[in-house]
Amino acid sequence: DKSDMPKDVVNFGSVVKVRDLSDGTEEQYELVGPGEEDYAAEPMKILTSSPIAQGLVGKRVGDQAEVQVPNGTLRMEIVAIT
Repeated sequence: DKSDMPKDVVNFGSVVKVRDLSDGTEEQYELVGPGEEDYAAEPMKILTSSPIAQGLVGKRVGDQAEVQVPNGTLRMEIVAIT
């Protein structure tokens, strides 16, 4: 149940705003379950099992994450969690 999860930590159901530390751009992701993913939505709905989501789970605002993706390593900072 999403209502029982902490609101200050990235977890299933969170909408996370991140800043790319390489170029300063910001993006938002919503962590969802199978069948709910939508990469064209705003915020982008990504699977909790995806590499980006796995790199963000458990982080708090101000934390940084390094995520291995096919194109290299993404370095992000958590800006907001809703």
